[in-house]
Amino acid sequence: MPFPTVETPLQSAPADITAFVSLVLVSCLEIRSVWSMDHCPDEPRLTPAQYELLAFADASTLERLRRYEHLHRADVEFLVVVDGDLFESAWGPRKLSGSLARWAWRQISPHEAYYDESRWAQCGGDAGAVVRVRRKACVVWQRPAVSVH
Repeated sequence: MPFPTVETPLQSAPADITAFVSLVLVSCLEIRSVWSMDHCPDEPRLTPAQYELLAFADASTLERLRRYEHLHRADVEFLVVVDGDLFESAWGPRKLSGSLARWAWRQISPHEAYYDESRWAQCGGDAGAVVRVRRKACVVWQRPAVSVH
């Protein structure tokens, strides 16, 4: 059986990330989709990871990804949504966990979503306050829909 291909590839995803996602998918066939989490290029990074990826799978896939150290990359923060809402880090410089609902995750098309990121304000009158920044997420890979005839 051929390896599943990207139904709609992220046009701006670097080739090394799409190749990396392919390696992850070969190891974890239960993954339903992988999203790239956007960060504005003119803002300082809050993490040493160059890429943040979010996969929709299940708790057993999360545990498998944590054990598969050969997939861990220092420049990738990899999060896994385990039940459609709750997520945890599989690996990465930060140990994140949370809820897509708390991120105000809104999927606006099959390939695009928006979410809110909370961070500390860095300057101005709001320095030290928590601010919410709207971010964009795009599909890197998703399992093709199965049609029933």
